[in-house]
Amino acid sequence: MTMWNGKHGYISFHYKLFISYFLLVITPITVIGSYSYVSSINTLKQHTRSNLEVAINQINNNVQYRADDVIRVSNEIYADQLLSQYLAGYYLDWERYQVTTQYVLPRMETVTHLPKLDVSMTLYLNTHTLSEYYYDMIEKSLVAGERYYEIRYIDRIKDEPWYQSASKLPFDGIAWEQVGTDAEYGLISLLRPLINYDTLQPNGLIRIRVKLSDLFEEVKVNQLGSGTKLFILNDQQKMLYANMTDTDAGKNGFTDLMANKKGYLRITKTMNNLPSSLVALIPVSSFTENSEKVRNVTILICLLSFIILTFISLIVANMLSKRILKLKLSLKAFKDGEFHRRIYYRGKDEFAEIADSFNDMASTTQKLIDEVYISKLEKKEAELQILHAQINPHFLYNTFSSISRMAKLGEIGLLHEIIRALAKFYRLTLNKGEMLIPVDKELQIINAYLDIQNMKCDNRIHVELDVEEGLENYETVKFILQPFVENVLEHAWYDDEIHIGIRVYRSEGAISMEIRDNGLGMKQETIDAIFSQGPGAIGYGIRNVDQRIKLHYGREYGVTITSEIGVGTTVVLQIPYVLYGNKQDEQ
Repeated sequence: MTMWNGKHGYISFHYKLFISYFLLVITPITVIGSYSYVSSINTLKQHTRSNLEVAINQINNNVQYRADDVIRVSNEIYADQLLSQYLAGYYLDWERYQVTTQYVLPRMETVTHLPKLDVSMTLYLNTHTLSEYYYDMIEKSLVAGERYYEIRYIDRIKDEPWYQSASKLPFDGIAWEQVGTDAEYGLISLLRPLINYDTLQPNGLIRIRVKLSDLFEEVKVNQLGSGTKLFILNDQQKMLYANMTDTDAGKNGFTDLMANKKGYLRITKTMNNLPSSLVALIPVSSFTENSEKVRNVTILICLLSFIILTFISLIVANMLSKRILKLKLSLKAFKDGEFHRRIYYRGKDEFAEIADSFNDMASTTQKLIDEVYISKLEKKEAELQILHAQINPHFLYNTFSSISRMAKLGEIGLLHEIIRALAKFYRLTLNKGEMLIPVDKELQIINAYLDIQNMKCDNRIHVELDVEEGLENYETVKFILQPFVENVLEHAWYDDEIHIGIRVYRSEGAISMEIRDNGLGMKQETIDAIFSQGPGAIGYGIRNVDQRIKLHYGREYGVTITSEIGVGTTVVLQIPYVLYGNKQDEQ
């Protein structure tokens, strides 16, 4: 089969068909494959990120729980009013010893052993009413896992810079800071005022120290995957604790990691009870570990689909092109006067039907040419013009076709009914040549028409008729409903069934006759073209009805159409209140 002819620019149907199938194959495969790949990757990333955020939230909650545990220890001292009285009282030497050994120190020991974390507690007193009780190098003891408690005078720290800020805390204030030698030993201190409840004045300072490694144990254990960096930043955005070494972080350590926005995804969670935040740096590569597998699988599936569908397209294109070529050659022979030419196809498909129709057409044409003279054809043409002027040729042709089919199938009862309905329809339509008839007779005409159509369509047309009482005897122009119902059946019907509603009712100043359907609907441009008088006008029958109504009753009456794509169309015909038989206005 020739693909290209330079003289005529000829491209064979075979290649056109194959190219069409090829585009129809490659376009959806490319679009669906790309969409599937992108959606899968995005879903994978989103799922991974969601899981990481859940894990980071859990770590954050665990850290906050440990911090709350330390705060509860401070609450035991802060809220103990009896201890406050003992710490602020004035005693003799023997009383001082008794108060210290029998209540203050036992109370501090009990409180120190309350939390799960190893803590040490120091009470700094403004007064010297009780003797100091302390250990040397308590920081080393805490690092070694031992719990200690102390009583010291505030004079020892009053010149320390950190105390100057701690002394300004409100009565219920709490501060987490690394003070003194905390940073050196990897500790952090909780600071809060010690209150004298008799005077409601500060009586000193509570300091509870805890190891950073204990407080941030969840960060240390990091279970977020290899390459993930977790660390704690204080409120000055300086690193307080991390689960990595400087070697892991790079040459410039923490600074390099924070600046690497492309290599890591950063997730930050602020802690409610600590002036710090948990920061997780997750390697971007961890999000795309499975992306290559998804990409490879998507490409493989798309490639296999492309090969299979292309092979199928080639087979179908070859099969159809051979049949089209045979039909083309037969039509060319028919055009050249070879009316004896026939087409033979095997099977029971559309091509076989086309072949049968072509053969029937060729036989009929040959017979007519042999029997009919030019004069007889001209006479028939004139008769046909007259017939077209009197009846709807499509409707009559289709009805006779249905009658023929019923006769062949032996449906005598249905054949009898359709012939009676057809006779009734034309009896009502002719109406002795009258152009104005009662509303009731117009409704009979449309009922007869719908009865015939329903017989042809196996009762798939559902009609709802609603006529307001008292309007049957008013006058209307004949044959104004049928064109709209016919238009519904020819152009709006797209499902197995169609619903048509016909309603006649009183409206302000006129009688309204409404035809509505649930069909395809029309665009506003189509409605405008129906009523247009220009070269692009369509819908001659609808426009004819509108003009007939206006001719009989005036320009204020006529046809209006509203429609919505996919919902349906509503047509309203308005005529005046005129009783049939006289021209008296009865509105």
